[in-house]
Amino acid sequence: MQISRDRRALSPIFASLLILAIVTVLFIPIFIWSTGFTAKTQSFWEISGTIATERIVIEEVNLRGGAISCTIYVRNIGKTAVIIDNVFISNSTPGSTVYTYKKPWFTTDFNSVVQGDLITINIPDLLPFTPPGDTYIVPGDTYIIKVYTTRGVGDTYQVVA
Repeated sequence: MQISRDRRALSPIFASLLILAIVTVLFIPIFIWSTGFTAKTQSFWEISGTIATERIVIEEVNLRGGAISCTIYVRNIGKTAVIIDNVFISNSTPGSTVYTYKKPWFTTDFNSVVQGDLITINIPDLLPFTPPGDTYIVPGDTYIIKVYTTRGVGDTYQVVA
């Protein structure tokens, strides 16, 4: 009696294993890419959520022409603690120079401001490199003051000198 060997019986098993191996090998890079992508997306939404709860308002601005100094009162009306990063001051006339102040050109009474607190920003010398006799604060002119936090949230205030 002769035993017949059917060579086709093993072929579907090997084909299934081969397809399974190919799918697994192709899935690994896609899995790694997608987990990195979702981690970045989650980080983006966390930052966006923080920015959405961050709000400041400029309550008062005092421009003093004699010493050419400025005091700005900013209140945190958001739910997140904020750190003031930039102050921009410009004349309201189109094309006027915008002066940018970053620390240490201005001082604050606190490093960060929690919800509801008021922070005082002092700019002791508006133009440290101004030529002698040059006037920056012109009485009667309107000035635009913009204050921004480290996350880019800000407020604008207009004041007449």
